[in-house]
Amino acid sequence: MRRAGSRRGRRRVRMSSADEHLRVTEIWRYPVKSLGGERLTSAQVHRDGLAGDHRWAIVDESNGTVASAKRTRVWGALLQCSARLDPGADPADPAALRITTPDGAESAGDDPATLARLSELCGRPLRLQYSSAVPPGGMTMEMEWAPETHEGMEKAIEYSSARAAQDAGSSVPVGAVPTGGGRGRYYDLAPVHIVTTSSVRRLIDDDTPIRAAVRRFRPNIVVGGDDWDDGYVEDTWLGGPIEAGALGLTPTIPVGRCVMVTLQHGTVERDRTALRRIAARHRRDVGYGTAPAPALGIYADVHRPATVEVGDAVRVGG
Repeated sequence: MRRAGSRRGRRRVRMSSADEHLRVTEIWRYPVKSLGGERLTSAQVHRDGLAGDHRWAIVDESNGTVASAKRTRVWGALLQCSARLDPGADPADPAALRITTPDGAESAGDDPATLARLSELCGRPLRLQYSSAVPPGGMTMEMEWAPETHEGMEKAIEYSSARAAQDAGSSVPVGAVPTGGGRGRYYDLAPVHIVTTSSVRRLIDDDTPIRAAVRRFRPNIVVGGDDWDDGYVEDTWLGGPIEAGALGLTPTIPVGRCVMVTLQHGTVERDRTALRRIAARHRRDVGYGTAPAPALGIYADVHRPATVEVGDAVRVGG
């Protein structure tokens, strides 16, 4: 795939008004942490997030840590797998969970073949764990502190890396951080993750289709059409409420980005420079650390639960 080296090198897109693009164009649910998700046409959103979203995690049987693709060299291949839930099923029922591995095989969460394939892929024994099984003190996951994320995070790196085994010969620190149990889910910081196509477009320097580029960021709700190019518009949404159809959301913080955006996501190819481009073009105060961090998209809490549908109008502010 040709990379142009600057935004001037990519194809031009039509500038258009925000009002034209303020609609929900994609909805994504990720039943299993760090696995690819499923694209939906509608979703019930509760105060703790989309129904069935981030309810399951893969756990390393050898040490009890939660598998996260933020620990790239160990768990990055999980992003080439995907998970979905049988429509209308209880998300707590492992038989309703369908997992597809890179070889194209799909099987249920309660099928021993599922864990066998995942364990072979990652080279270690694994188990699937529902969020209600998280102990009161939470659990631990490991992450890699890519060079683009070091500025302002020095204390966090020092603290977390003292609690994790480091990779021999690597200059990338590995940190051990708490995860799991947040509002009964395995997401990191908030129930809903929103990205606009306009923001994602600012990072495309080649002929990558906008919908493929969006998948790198693993949002729950995508706002905007294919040709929206008005900058990082969701930055301005942090000051007030958002409505997506009947759903009421309260934006909280920008989404800090990590090495996951550089990895292969399903059929979307690896992009080794993705995090570097974010770091160079868009840094924000993400609510932790002492300096602006590479960021894209926003997190939100749910103040009015409702069903959200593709095509719903998005209204920003009071």
